[in-house]
Amino acid sequence: MGSFKSAFIVLLVLTVVISATVHIGEAKRMLPEEKTLPASDLQDSKLVVKFCQDGCWSICFATTCGCVCPRPPKP
Repeated sequence: MGSFKSAFIVLLVLTVVISATVHIGEAKRMLPEEKTLPASDLQDSKLVVKFCQDGCWSICFATTCGCVCPRPPKP
């Protein structure tokens, strides 16, 4: 049973790595296309960017963004 569990975890990790690689490749390919958009398209964007506190970073999905802050360690 342990072998099956290990194989499943390896397959899951491999799937996530391949998916992330494909998304990064698509993002790099689309980057030059986005730079050539007219200014009017950029003004109509519904993307809302929030500025996060120090120690936090922003994460965006679709048209919304939020802040991710690490939790302090438990005593």
